[in-house]
Amino acid sequence: MKTFYKIISLVFQPLLMPTYAIMLLMNMDVYTTLPLLWRWITIVGTFIFTGILPAIPIFLMIKKGDVNDIFISKREERTMPYLFSFMAYVFWVLFLSRTLIFLPNFVVAMGIGSVVSIFIIVLINLKWKISAHLSGIGGLTGSIFGVCYRLALNPVWLFVLVLFISALVGLSRIELKAHTPSQALTGFAIGFLMIFLPCIIF
Repeated sequence: MKTFYKIISLVFQPLLMPTYAIMLLMNMDVYTTLPLLWRWITIVGTFIFTGILPAIPIFLMIKKGDVNDIFISKREERTMPYLFSFMAYVFWVLFLSRTLIFLPNFVVAMGIGSVVSIFIIVLINLKWKISAHLSGIGGLTGSIFGVCYRLALNPVWLFVLVLFISALVGLSRIELKAHTPSQALTGFAIGFLMIFLPCIIF
């Protein structure tokens, strides 16, 4: 089971969550009318800014020995990687707002919410270890609930699926002794609220 939990942690690791969210958004009926090229630019651009760019310093720090593993298990090692992620996400928001001008304001607001979420996690992490995995999947869950609320959609199967995956990710992080239940729940709450609230307000 430990191997299974590690696979879950890898597949649903935080840097992939924005890409998953944008992929879902671009495949909704509302946006399938967009030219295929722009849909791919949106997805690939998101992956570059929120997946690749934050991962580069992490791998460099692992190579130098400043970080022990890809999950950055030690709280003390997380500050710099999180700050790099914060900067990369800021550039992602600029990409969403300046390049992808066809996207509605609430999508950009969710991007800003992601930036705020990382900033909050950086501050909390200075004193208390918090689950970035659960913050990430919480953000994905918040984006799905928020977008469906905005567009008056009710895909029950998708709600059940994302909540099941969230619970599975939480269980994986707890069973791997990476986090306590309170650290997992706090991470999920921050991720969910920082994406869901901007989506329904703006």
